[in-house]
Amino acid sequence: MKIVTSFAKTNRTELRAVPTNHAECAEKGKKCLKQAEDVGARTSGRNARHQENQCIMSYPNASELQTKQEIKLTLQAAEYFRVAGEHHWVDSANAYALAAALHAESMRDPNMAAELFTEAAIVIEKVDCDFANEFYRKAISQHCDASHYNEAAILEERLATNHNKKENFEVSIEEYRRASKLYAAAGKHDSADRTLDRTAYLLGKIGWVRDSAYAYQKYAIGQSSQDIKKFNVPRIMLRAGVLLLSDCLRKSPEELDFGEIRKMMEDVYKQDCRFEASPEHRFLVDMMHSVAHGDSDKFADCLYSFNSLSEFDDLILDALQGIRNAVGERAMASKEEE
Repeated sequence: MKIVTSFAKTNRTELRAVPTNHAECAEKGKKCLKQAEDVGARTSGRNARHQENQCIMSYPNASELQTKQEIKLTLQAAEYFRVAGEHHWVDSANAYALAAALHAESMRDPNMAAELFTEAAIVIEKVDCDFANEFYRKAISQHCDASHYNEAAILEERLATNHNKKENFEVSIEEYRRASKLYAAAGKHDSADRTLDRTAYLLGKIGWVRDSAYAYQKYAIGQSSQDIKKFNVPRIMLRAGVLLLSDCLRKSPEELDFGEIRKMMEDVYKQDCRFEASPEHRFLVDMMHSVAHGDSDKFADCLYSFNSLSEFDDLILDALQGIRNAVGERAMASKEEE
């Protein structure tokens, strides 16, 4: 028998050690769950008889009281299984989920249902992340039913993080997009921008560079409509422009057509005319000039001077490496023609 010492709070708010018997807790959990099932069966039988005969004598809200008793016993079972150790955490999560379903379906209480589905996910997350994600989805659905979009967004972001850790990047990107929309619906614009930024970054990291570029452009246009955040537009558009330029050069290195990049920048001019006079815009123009003329020196000078003002992250450095290769190839071609 394994004895584990935990701490409990007495009525006098003093902490005292309490021995915990895992096997005993598991048995108590099973007993509570069996009692809950018996109460549930009686409630179902009462409802069936009531539908057949409306004259059955029963005091008001009898079914509701029995459902509350079933929920109480199910939650007690969940707590016992939780204390019983990780071998019973699946049972604990299932019990929390059962109580959540009762709140959602019988009590019409999406708030408690969402809270308990979340608790089920937290219990099982360390054991089975995929299982936990299913409970998070159910909690998100309940939060949305209650119009609690901020809470739903927080769980969506947690889902995205879980998928990102398991390198399910495409699923993670979709979860971040949903989180951004839910944050926006809740009026949490900072969080919506943060998750949209994360979406654009992940798109670039998995090789969807063009999609990443346009995601950054969308992000920049959204910032242009917010007073304080307008100053972020040039920085974000720099990322969009560099990514799109690198993708264009990768797909057609011999045909230089900067029309798509110029159109992207012109679309932002309409939202924020100051972008045209920014150092970031100048940097993008110099990049295109370096590529067109195969000017490696200008590319290096431009990169050095701008990097002293703003450091580049790994995504932009990868894109700049592709542009540098294109500049070098054109420089070599020009020397051979001479």
